[in-house]
Amino acid sequence: MSIYRWLDLPGRALRRLRGDRRDYRIYLFEHLQARLGGRPLGRVLEVGPRDGVDTERLATLGAERLILADLPHARDVLEAALAKRGVLDKVELRYGNIMYDDVLADLVPFDLIWCTGVLYHNPEQLRMIVRLFDWLAPDGLLVLETATARRAATRNQPCVEIWHNVPKSVHQANHVSSNVTHLPSRSAIAAWLEMAGFAEIEHSPCHRQQSFNLNRNRAAFIARRPQTVAEGAYYLHTEENYPLGRAL
Repeated sequence: MSIYRWLDLPGRALRRLRGDRRDYRIYLFEHLQARLGGRPLGRVLEVGPRDGVDTERLATLGAERLILADLPHARDVLEAALAKRGVLDKVELRYGNIMYDDVLADLVPFDLIWCTGVLYHNPEQLRMIVRLFDWLAPDGLLVLETATARRAATRNQPCVEIWHNVPKSVHQANHVSSNVTHLPSRSAIAAWLEMAGFAEIEHSPCHRQQSFNLNRNRAAFIARRPQTVAEGAYYLHTEENYPLGRAL
């Protein structure tokens, strides 16, 4: 057991004695509620809903429409989970890869996008953040959570680790899915959010509220799309302005 897991044990034991078995996702949702301050919501998008746990919480926000986007192979498991939680009839389901399939074009913009546990599975991470930015209405909020860099030399630097062709045993030892090719550090994600045009970028303490070890390996942010967009660009010239993350 790592020293970080040993450091977590007293806090975990105390929470269990108090009957508190919550995980970081409820803390992240509570952070979102505080950020929203009770404001009304129109369309809400959840990307990669997995087990429907977050969906059940998002349904309590009283949005006009709650849309879920997931990969086609997840259909049966997801719909069974949503039915078990009693929210299947409260959501609209779209199936496809949001980076490749045009499955949400008729629904944008959104007032809130909840995207947890998804970013690190996609190698085009800046482009994905930019796409989520484009799908938000002015003053819309993005909740973004992801696994982060694992190595001591990079986890605290604005870096991205490349895990392509890393032995499967190394993936397993670091609790990294075998399909992961890029793991960004926390500061790299914050930089990407700023480059995409987001404002009021807050790092959520949700992982730290559960365990020190989890806080080392994952990160979550809540960020706002401002009323006036000042998007990042590179190679700036009078007639040559290439916005970041929007290449054809």
